[in-house]
Amino acid sequence: MDVLALILTVAAMLMFLFAASGRELRRFNEVAVGLVLLSAALICQFTSITNTHIGRLAGSPVPRREIRRPRRR
Repeated sequence: MDVLALILTVAAMLMFLFAASGRELRRFNEVAVGLVLLSAALICQFTSITNTHIGRLAGSPVPRREIRRPRRR
């Protein structure tokens, strides 16, 4: 995961450099794409440090509970 976070961080830096240089991509906002890539890199780094998966802990599966809705009369 650290390698993926590094790749995403470098890609975000490239997007920010595009935005700072004044060049424009045709269909994308460079700053927005850079922020999305940087957010993904931070999520990858966080899950690597805490040894978790997104949505649940690595070692313990979360039991599912059925949500019962009240019946209408």
